[in-house]
Amino acid sequence: MLEIKKKTLTLDPQEVMELERIIIDEDREGALQFLKKNIYPRFIASQQDHLKSHLDGCSDPAGAFSQGQATKK
Repeated sequence: MLEIKKKTLTLDPQEVMELERIIIDEDREGALQFLKKNIYPRFIASQQDHLKSHLDGCSDPAGAFSQGQATKK
């Protein structure tokens, strides 16, 4: 599961020029490739130590249930 927070990614001058070219040319395929090649890998790297599974809860619901401590709604 992704940690949803604001992120800041920097672009080097060559990437800025490529992004500008994509916008001017309205290059949809180029935009997708730019995101896949330049942005997404950095985003994933920034999430590396923050990815969590929804199964990584702070309690053991199965253990609590087997001990008769499950909460009732």
